[in-house]
Amino acid sequence: DIDFDDEGRGRVLRWVIDKYGSEKVANIITYGTMATKSAIRDVARVHKLPLSES
Repeated sequence: DIDFDDEGRGRVLRWVIDKYGSEKVANIITYGTMATKSAIRDVARVHKLPLSES
């Protein structure tokens, strides 16, 4: 499993298409689920709120 930021993802995708051809390249995605508590903690982290306030 390899993750890239938005800019890096586009560059990697273009490189792979150039190397292997668009007919042999596909985008795939996985979806994950989070428990409510984990989701709230992640939102608090992104907004730089102390964990005690989340």
